[in-house]
Amino acid sequence: MNPTAVIPAWVDLGALDASLTHGYGLPVPAGAATALRTAAEAHVAALAPSLPADRYAVLRGLRSATIIKDEDADEAKASISLLNAHLSDVPQDILEAACRAYCNAPGRRFYPRSAGELRAFINPMMSERQARAVRLRRLAERVERDERRQAEIDADPIMPGDVAAICREFKLNASMAQSIAPGGTAG
Repeated sequence: MNPTAVIPAWVDLGALDASLTHGYGLPVPAGAATALRTAAEAHVAALAPSLPADRYAVLRGLRSATIIKDEDADEAKASISLLNAHLSDVPQDILEAACRAYCNAPGRRFYPRSAGELRAFINPMMSERQARAVRLRRLAERVERDERRQAEIDADPIMPGDVAAICREFKLNASMAQSIAPGGTAG
């Protein structure tokens, strides 16, 4: 499953992926928190490890697409088994993409002797998926916070007379009451 497909279409992925301290700065439609949480959960679910048999099939394909060092059948089986075990935490789609990237990297490509050779391609993809899940969850939390705050404001609106009373109580300039009162006039 492609977790990106679950992200609502209105989300600007470039802005989402670039959001750090200040968060996603673009407008978010009202009621979007559920869709954002669903997208975050899909990203977390897409981090589930692949199955051993599926990893084995991908690693055999990688073996066919790379240069193989001179080794006997037992060494070849051990090599695939070790990679299979050391890559047990990797999601299937990321393992496939990493193997394609490994094969397409410039230079001669030998079958990897250690998982570290593939991790150079795997880790950035896994980090991106984890970070996107966190950002989507944070964006959903922000939307929920904003909606709760708006509901509080809507439940207790300030009336024109209230603004004037506040200005009198705190000895503020009466012209302020006109500029901040609903409808632009103080009551």
